[in-house]
Amino acid sequence: MRISPTAASVLAAFLALGGISISSAAERDNDRDGDRGNSKKPHQGRPSFLRGEPVRTSYDGIRTGFLHTGEAPGVAALIGFAVPVGSDPSPAALRTLQIKGSYLGLVDVTAAGGFGTYYGKIDAQANIGDEYIAVSDDGTGRRNVTIAVQIPSHFNPSKPCIVAAASSGSRGVYGAAPTTGEWALNKGCAVAYNDKGTGIGAHDLDHDRAYAIDGTLVQAGQRTDLVFNANLLDGNLGAYRIANPNRFALKQAHSRQNPESDWGKSTLESIKTAFYVLNKQFPGKRFAPGNTIVIASSISNGAGAAIQAAEQDSEGMISGIAVAEPQVNISEHAKLLVKRGSKVIANAGKPLYDYFTYANLLQACATQAPALKVTSVFVNAALAANRCAALTQLGVISGANLTEQANDALEKLHAYGWEPDSDQLHDSHFGFEFTNLVASAYASAYARTSVTEPVCGYSVGGVGATIPGAPAEAALKQFWGTGSGLAAGLLTVINDNAVGGPAKDTLSVSASTLKADYNIDGAMCLRRLSSGNGVGNTLLSSKEKDLAKRVRHGLKEVRVNGDLNGKPTIIVHGRSDTLLPVNHTSRPYAALNRRADKRSDLHYYEITDANHFDALVAFYPRVLVPLHVYGIRALDLMYARLTANAPLPPSQVVRAVARSSAATTLTDANVPHIALQPAAGNRIEVREGAITVPD
Repeated sequence: MRISPTAASVLAAFLALGGISISSAAERDNDRDGDRGNSKKPHQGRPSFLRGEPVRTSYDGIRTGFLHTGEAPGVAALIGFAVPVGSDPSPAALRTLQIKGSYLGLVDVTAAGGFGTYYGKIDAQANIGDEYIAVSDDGTGRRNVTIAVQIPSHFNPSKPCIVAAASSGSRGVYGAAPTTGEWALNKGCAVAYNDKGTGIGAHDLDHDRAYAIDGTLVQAGQRTDLVFNANLLDGNLGAYRIANPNRFALKQAHSRQNPESDWGKSTLESIKTAFYVLNKQFPGKRFAPGNTIVIASSISNGAGAAIQAAEQDSEGMISGIAVAEPQVNISEHAKLLVKRGSKVIANAGKPLYDYFTYANLLQACATQAPALKVTSVFVNAALAANRCAALTQLGVISGANLTEQANDALEKLHAYGWEPDSDQLHDSHFGFEFTNLVASAYASAYARTSVTEPVCGYSVGGVGATIPGAPAEAALKQFWGTGSGLAAGLLTVINDNAVGGPAKDTLSVSASTLKADYNIDGAMCLRRLSSGNGVGNTLLSSKEKDLAKRVRHGLKEVRVNGDLNGKPTIIVHGRSDTLLPVNHTSRPYAALNRRADKRSDLHYYEITDANHFDALVAFYPRVLVPLHVYGIRALDLMYARLTANAPLPPSQVVRAVARSSAATTLTDANVPHIALQPAAGNRIEVREGAITVPD
């Protein structure tokens, strides 16, 4: 996607609406020829991957700021923001909606849960400053990574710092604002956001509309500044539209780019962009890796992007890493030893697609086990019972009745790497459709399929009067701000092979069983693509065999190697994480790093009674602690290490304690600090290729 003068003007208008001033046309056009053959010093000429000059907007903290709407100061005002009824959202309003959505989706925004005390607050000077928006593009119009660099008013050019914050999940460019950006701005650091080439790239196929970089919903054929344009892909899109009404293409799933393979590259590019705009904004200074602290930080997928970037950092730009609950795919055949206490974890270090397709088979059934059923409110019990019966018939689980079948499903999840600590969250993860939408989307992403090549009968449809249907127009116009980047909210996963025709996946009737069982046929197919073999008593078809090879190749592209080049690193992870279990992610990565990185300086802190989604904790009787508190503390520790050479605490289990209810105020008794000298019973032992975590 080349940013044309017209598109640049549109983008400039978007930014002008969000702030109080904007760069001049001369400034926008400056350096339009890129690095010009390296005629300038490194990080002073515009990086060649940027297809236009970054556009600058200033925020005064009064009318609007980095993290508030202008209606009232502070982050709390952001949470209450809404677009006036009956009006089309402006680009500035869409920007605010996206930041608000990131807060609501990623952190607990209740006062009792720590919002406004431990986090969820911004200093006045941190909310004022300049934001630069740029797009990294390979020239095809298909890759398109959105980058945003924010420079707060109290940034100190004499003590410069940059925090690189890739979006978590598949969110837009502001997807790390609450988890990393808020801390960085308060600290006076520049923030380098990027959307990892995912973002809210939804294409409304029926009406050929897509979202521009400014968030507005436009005709795809009339704009060149789109987040994603399915028209640029191979395949007969016209015929697909006619045969499959009310469908959408999603960038991460259907761009045929496997964006995850470039998450590290995208993060490094955001850092280079930050250096460039800092050198531009402060011409009397020169900012470069040797004199500027750079911390790579984020959560979940964004944390995985930070780790990928650090492994790929051949220029030594990143000074340190501080991440939470990283999504990393461990090297195949790594042969790592992971132990909890004296127990060896037999299946540790599986890649995301493997354990997600396993969970997608078993989670619904497992929620009907007596130990979980009493707190299961998000999974439909009748459909879950049908899933148990289908799995038994297919030879995946065993049991003479529902209780035995569900217990077997739960035990199989434990044996495959889920800690018992995460049991209560299987209900919400499956019931809120996290599991099936990730499993189906990543199958398409790794296989690099277009929307015209549905995998296992899955497509993405709108939620309207029918499903698939046409979403409400007003809501669709806000979706760049409210969406998560996957098939959620206004969009949903569709089972194209359902009895009676395409239907919402989780409510559809399976062709093989003639029952509503959460689409056992699709789930088995996705699992066969992971194993490359038959599952239970089912066989791999010839078509699935080809797709399985493509999925495997896509997985190969996203594997990490564990070598962080000696960079000081902090990883925090909740033991109760059900989405990205510790046995498949942080634990084996620490062991891999100790083997691969001869100068290893990784410190791993595992937090009890903490999970992946802080926003979910109030739904359960045991209200788990916010892992976000430890993400902030990890950044504090890393900053002290890089600025004052303060020691990092040894790897350890931190014994956090769940609250008794959502009304109970979070205190340090619930979230004790990471100990500089942990007790012997809390120390995590990491050796080359091995890790032992105490019970």
